[in-house]
This record gives sequence, structure tokens and C-alpha cells, in this order.
Amino acid sequence: MFKLKNILNEAIVGNKIVCNNCNWSWKIADGGDDLYMCHKCGHNNTPNLKEQTSKITDLFIGQARPDYNSDSILQNISTGMEKAASALLTKLGAIDIEVTPGMTTSAVTNKIKILAVKGLLVPGKLNSITISSHNTGCGKFNYNIMYSGGTATQFWSTLAKFCNSNTKIFLGGCSVASEPKTVARISKITKCEVTAPTGTYYPVTGAVSKTKDGFNLTQRLGKYLTCTNKPEGDEGKYNKFIYAHLRDLFDSSTKLSIPYSFRLIKDFRNDLNYLDDKYYNKLKSKIYAPPLNGRPPAFRYTNDEVYKKEIKKLLSTILEALTIRLIKDYIKSLGCYTSKNNPIQSTRGAIFK
Repeated sequence: MFKLKNILNEAIVGNKIVCNNCNWSWKIADGGDDLYMCHKCGHNNTPNLKEQTSKITDLFIGQARPDYNSDSILQNISTGMEKAASALLTKLGAIDIEVTPGMTTSAVTNKIKILAVKGLLVPGKLNSITISSHNTGCGKFNYNIMYSGGTATQFWSTLAKFCNSNTKIFLGGCSVASEPKTVARISKITKCEVTAPTGTYYPVTGAVSKTKDGFNLTQRLGKYLTCTNKPEGDEGKYNKFIYAHLRDLFDSSTKLSIPYSFRLIKDFRNDLNYLDDKYYNKLKSKIYAPPLNGRPPAFRYTNDEVYKKEIKKLLSTILEALTIRLIKDYIKSLGCYTSKNNPIQSTRGAIFK
């Protein structure tokens, strides 16, 4: 492989250009417009700058799980396996950049630049980027790349130089996609398709399990979130609604009363137009049906436990369906979609590329 430095050294020595044909030399400052044209024999010494072939087309940045003092034997075994696998795969060259828990985002960015200087990374030549680490925040690096501005923007902007319109990025952190805006932002900076797991991600096996995060929006729809930076819909409208009803809709420990559940459904109708008036009025009549015995203002569900249970189940089912639609619309407004399987690649596939 011809390297730019070697090609230039064939024609340039110090501050002079040496003719490859007759060995006559002249100062660069005296070359004029025809800098590489030999004025003694007429030979053209312009370097033949052939396009370099990238040695890295699938960049793999790996970070093993840090040490834990866990009561779980399986977790401790997994920690040891991941650290050993990380060291072995780095030695074999399967991991291009190994990240230790103490490394900063700036330090990893510099590692990327070093690969570029060595000619191993060429602008526009990456097919994929895989960042595999166990926990979001298990090191300074993995915390910082999730945040906006500063070193994170520098990191993604640097990587973007080596991407093209078909480059795919996989973020193998832990619950990276619990906040879809994070993945959408990275997709916007890099102009690439970005996929991240919605739950706990295990790099060695590629498995994704559920987290204890009750506010994880995307986990209700799939194991992975992919953003393509092509938004559809009104992000602000959905953001406002989610912010107003976050705890009621996404906290599994919340116990909603029948009147409050119906008020939420009313908001879905008024703010998002998710229910037509005919269905809404029919539901209202069913909930606030008069008692079988006695007169209003009492309602049937207040004294009839069987009917009360039926109404609660009905409202819960409706709210779940409306919430799922809300999440889908919100994610679309960011330019994203969810899936049960990783649509880009598995980490194992990237390791053994």
C-alpha cells in the first residue's frame, strides 16, 4: 500500500524538490507556478497521490465491564469473562480501540485521530462503527458520549469524518435508548443510522434484558431503537404531553383511580386527537352508568365490585393502547423506530468480522 508520506518523500527532500529523472534539485520557494516541473530535463515530478485503501472498514471500540463487588456469582463470572475476552480480542486485533474505565472521551477521540494519522482510517470509508460496553456510565468515556456538547460533540464529529451515507453505528451500552433523544442527536451529528439497545446489553452474548427503569419509553415497543434522522410529526406536541403525564403513564407503581384514568383518556382525545367523540361519549356513559339501585350522583362502579373491576381493566387496556401509540408517534417525530432484533449487526458479528 502506498502511503502519502512515502510518495511525497520520493520527490521532496527537506525544503527542496528532487527530480526523479535527472536528480537535479531546486528549492520549493523558487518553484513558481510549475512547482514540480524540472527546468533542466522537463520531467514532471508531481506526486502520484493514489487513494489509500482503509485497513479499518468496521471500527470496533470495546470497553469491558468494570470490577464489581456483586452478590451475584453469575455477574462476577460475567465480569471476568468480559475483561478476559476484551484483552484477548484486543491482542488478536479484533478490537480497534480498547477503552478502560478511566479513559476520558477526549482520550478516545485522540485514539481515533492516531488511527487516521497511521492511515488505518480514511474519510468516508467506514461501513460500520460498534461501541460495545456493558453499562452506560461504567467509565468516563461512556458517560460523556451520551451527553450533548463539549467532548461528546467533538467525539461524534471526529467519527463522522470517516463515515458515509451508508455507515451504520451500533451503541452497545446499557439502556442507551431509554431516552430516544440521545440516539436521535447522535444520528443528527454523524448523519448515520444509529441503533442502541433499550435494555441491559451484554456484549459477550449480544443479549438484551429489561431494566428496572419505569420511565423507559422505547422498551415497551422493542429491544432496539434505530434513528435515521428523518423526523415525522410534531416532536414538541408529544414532548409536552409526555412531560405532563410522565409519572402516570410510565411509572409501573402508579395506581390510577377510575376518574383520573378517564381524565387521562380525555387529554389523549383533546390534546392528541386519539379518540373520536362517538367512542369517547360511549365510554363515558359506560363508566358513569347510574347505579342498579338508588339514584345518582352515585355510579354503578361505586357499589358493584364486579363492575368496578371490569371498568378498571377496560380503562387500563385503553390507556396502554393510547400510550403505545403516543410512544410510536413520539419516536417517529425524532426520526426513529423500534425493533425486536438488532437491524444493524450483533456485537459478536462485529468482533469476529
